[in-house]
Amino acid sequence: MKKLQINPKELLKSIGILCLYFLLQFILTIIYYLLTELKILPFSESIGNFFIYIFLASIISLTYIKTLIKDFKDFKKNYKTILKISFNYWLKGLFISYIGSLLIMMFKLEEVNNQTAVISILKENFFLTSFMTIILAPLTEELFFRRGLRKFTENKHLYAFTSGLLFGGIHIISSINGFSDLPMLLYLIPYSSLGVAFGYAYYKTDNIYGSMTIHAIHNAISIILMILGGNL
Repeated sequence: MKKLQINPKELLKSIGILCLYFLLQFILTIIYYLLTELKILPFSESIGNFFIYIFLASIISLTYIKTLIKDFKDFKKNYKTILKISFNYWLKGLFISYIGSLLIMMFKLEEVNNQTAVISILKENFFLTSFMTIILAPLTEELFFRRGLRKFTENKHLYAFTSGLLFGGIHIISSINGFSDLPMLLYLIPYSSLGVAFGYAYYKTDNIYGSMTIHAIHNAISIILMILGGNL
């Protein structure tokens, strides 16, 4: 335990943050469906996702408001250094992600549900979903998975890989329904490699805006590539 430098108290807090992430999604989903039944909001996959993310982003931002304020002041002064470090880690993560994508192509795996869902809701409401994907998702996910897990260990490798694997796992878990779907775990490579890269970036810079900005840029590029690839 000493070698891993785990802080039991902070580990419990990190677990609590992750539980909060899933619990809030569950509760907000129920609330949204109730509002649609009452005809207060229209039933729409894109609007439903936006509804959930806008509340998730608000709640986690209020939870870490001091971090956001402190890091923003630092980011204004040192944004070039912070972005340079974050960009370099992103490139490394992108390279590993590319290797993972090649393996997925070799095994001819079908797309994960997450990717299919993103394309579907982008087609349904491009501008609303783009805002959610480029702004709300990076804000929410970086605060939950990078800031939320940051203090449970001072071992940068354990922190980055834990954060990254959990981040990747939530993107593919819905695509695995049995042993026959286990090859889909290969998707952990492209999804988790970026999460690990964002984790190292946050550990190195100690500023959430670095990983948040690169995450937003990555998502924006992904949407552009979908458009160029004729998926939208």
